[in-house]
Amino acid sequence: MGQAGHYLLTHHFYGLDSSFGGSSNGRYLGNLLEILIMHSPIFAAIFYASIVTIFIWCLWYLTGRTKISLIMALAFFITLQSGYVQSIFMWFAGFVNYLPPISLLLLYCIMFKKYIKTNYSLPAVIFFIMSFVGGLFVEHMTLYQIFVGFISIGFVNLWNKYKNTNLSRNITYAYTLGAVSSAIFMFVNPAYYFSRNEYRKVSFSLDKYFESYVNTTHFWIITFNYFIITLICLSLIVIALKEIKSKRIQYFIIIFDTFFAIYYLSINLYLKLNCKINYINYQFVQINPHFALIDGLLGILFYLFLIASTALVLKRFDTYFYLLSTIALFIPFLFILSPIFICEYFSSFVFLYILGIIYVNKAVAIVNIDTLVYKIFKIIMSGIVLSYALVMFIVIANYQTNMNRVKDPDFLYAAKTLGYKVPYPGFVSQNDELMMQSPLYWHNRLNYKLNDYFYNGNYK
Repeated sequence: MGQAGHYLLTHHFYGLDSSFGGSSNGRYLGNLLEILIMHSPIFAAIFYASIVTIFIWCLWYLTGRTKISLIMALAFFITLQSGYVQSIFMWFAGFVNYLPPISLLLLYCIMFKKYIKTNYSLPAVIFFIMSFVGGLFVEHMTLYQIFVGFISIGFVNLWNKYKNTNLSRNITYAYTLGAVSSAIFMFVNPAYYFSRNEYRKVSFSLDKYFESYVNTTHFWIITFNYFIITLICLSLIVIALKEIKSKRIQYFIIIFDTFFAIYYLSINLYLKLNCKINYINYQFVQINPHFALIDGLLGILFYLFLIASTALVLKRFDTYFYLLSTIALFIPFLFILSPIFICEYFSSFVFLYILGIIYVNKAVAIVNIDTLVYKIFKIIMSGIVLSYALVMFIVIANYQTNMNRVKDPDFLYAAKTLGYKVPYPGFVSQNDELMMQSPLYWHNRLNYKLNDYFYNGNYK
């Protein structure tokens, strides 16, 4: 930001000054896009709309292209927990670093599945570019792309062997090569080896790791995702009643699903009414340690149950991959003690959401309510449109309130903290913590002219 940002931009995003915090890194494309978004509202609008459209399309396509898939893909934003709303969609840095790489990975999954089914693919160079670009945003997705590349190579080998086909491995080699190349390009940045700041604290102490999981991270990774967890549980109950022949397994699934659905709905209501969150570090201000321990252990139990249920019910390679991804993409962050950013768990949640859509699709197909779904499709879609209209109203109300409060001379010229929050702080990054607003930014922003919306060269 300002002189510091200019220094990083001209020094390959590497600097030893501790004030750079997490901005000294190898996220080259994410950093550049963030700078461009901050300097051009027009570009920001186009970029946001394009990435969100691709992301929703990928959710719909990967989960069967049904009406249920379309409904749930479009409802993704309005069913998200507040942590993801604030840290991904209401924060430029979160959006540009986390949504593009997961969208590119989902796009690769679509193209790979189509290749397996039809033996048709785009030129291999497209796959190289896709993974190379996708690896210049955020570290865990850069590394996970390599893992996905090797899985793809292994899958094609097994497919050729057991299906007696002769699919070429060129696209998987190209994707893997692009992923490895982007990882090398990212991690040669000296910030990963010579930085003197203590921005990110990592521990391999089992006690500290478990303490962080119990007191903070498991709530964001598991507990607050109650909407999709409940849908998975309800879908599993329907599937168990209709498809599972063994009464013992049927009772096992129904009892646990009922428990988890009731538990996560109840516990989220309890947390909302009784617990306060500090949105600077995303930790509870005060929470009973015994309650946190029980909830954390139940979260582990839920994932063990989900693994067993998916193996019993879905029995598809792609669903096994989605389940593996939702676990593999949050485990590395359990070792990070600070800072805790909810956006880091977003990629994991996306795969859990995809798995949830697949479960709902299967349940609807089993009970044969396609006709009912068709009849109420327009009603549901109208509800989604109205929900987004409400979100737009909330965002506009926040915007108008914010534009009025930042005109305060004490804030602009005396650097005093703003006096009040916007009416809907849940739709602002970090719950609209007042100390996060910059007088320098708003002094420039309030003097915008028409051409500034296309590009403004001043510091933001």
